[in-house]
Amino acid sequence: MSSRIRLPLAALFVFFASTALAQTNYPLKPVTILVPYVAGGATDISARIIGQALSLELGQAFVIQNKPGAGGMLAIEQVGRSQPDGYTLVVASTGPATISPLLFKDRKFDPIARLDPVIMFASTPGVLLVRNGLEAKSIKELIALSRTKPGTLNMSSSGVGSLQHLIGEVFQLRSGVKWVHIPFPGSAPMLNEMMAERVDVMVDMVASAAPFVKAGKVRALAVTTPMRSSMLPDVPTLEELGYPGYNLSGWQALFAPKGTPPEVIARLNAVLNKALKASELKDRLEKLGSEPIGGEPQVLGRQMINEIREWTDIIRQANIVVDN
Repeated sequence: MSSRIRLPLAALFVFFASTALAQTNYPLKPVTILVPYVAGGATDISARIIGQALSLELGQAFVIQNKPGAGGMLAIEQVGRSQPDGYTLVVASTGPATISPLLFKDRKFDPIARLDPVIMFASTPGVLLVRNGLEAKSIKELIALSRTKPGTLNMSSSGVGSLQHLIGEVFQLRSGVKWVHIPFPGSAPMLNEMMAERVDVMVDMVASAAPFVKAGKVRALAVTTPMRSSMLPDVPTLEELGYPGYNLSGWQALFAPKGTPPEVIARLNAVLNKALKASELKDRLEKLGSEPIGGEPQVLGRQMINEIREWTDIIRQANIVVDN
C-alpha cells in the first residue's frame, strides 16, 4: 500500500522539479518569434532588434518567422494556439493586437483571452499631414476649410481599418468634419499621391512620414500624442494646439500564448527592460522612428483593454466594415 503511494508521489516530484528547472533555465532551445508582416518593414526590423537583444542575454537563438495575412491575424492566431511554454512568441503592433480582432469578426479571436502580454517595447506617434498646395496651413484652418466645404476634401490611409485610417476617423469625429476616405495598400503610395497633390489629408506614422516632411514634400500640422516626436521636434502636438485628449500611436509589443509560465514572462520582460535602457538598443529603435517604452506586462495588458474598448466605439461610430 505504502509503496503504491510513494511511487506516484516521487514521479510527481520529479515532474514538477524538472518543470521548475526548465523555467528557471529558460530558454533551453531556440525560440521562434512570429511577425505578422513581410520582412523589411518597421515591425519586422524591430522584432529582429529585440530578438538579438534576447539572444545575447539568454544564450539561445530567437528566430524571426514572418507570417503575414488577414490584417496580422494569422500570426497572432498561430501563437494563440501554440504550446504556452515560451518557445513561440509574437511581436505584434497595435493593428493585429487590438484593431484587426474587431474588424475580422468571423475569425473570432480574443487577444485578451489568448495572449499573455510580455512587454510594450516601442511606440511611434501618428502625424496629421496635408499636401503643400492646400490653403489650410494649420489645424484650425484645416477644420474651418473642411466645414466650409464639407465632403470635398479627401483623406488617404494605408487601408480600411488600418491604424492610420482609425486615427483619421477619430479626428473627424472629434472635430466635426467629414473627409472622403481613399484607402491605399500602404504608406508609400499614399505619400506619393499627396506629393502629386491628389490627396488632401492623411494620417501616417512619424517613422515613414518624417523624411518627406523634412524634405518639404508634405506639410505636417500636428502629432497625435501628448509628447512631441524626437524625429519631428518642430511639429506641435494636437494638445499644444488646443485639442486635448489625443494619445494615438502605433506601438509594438511582445506576446506569448495564454498560460505561459509567469517565470518565463518575467524573465523575458526583465531582459528587455534592461536592454531598452542601454543606449545601443535605444538608438537603433529611435532610428526607426520609434520611442523606446518598456514597463511591466500588466501595463501592456491594461493598454490593450482600454484600446479595444475605444476602437470598438470608433469602428461603430464611423461604420467601418472590412471584408473578411
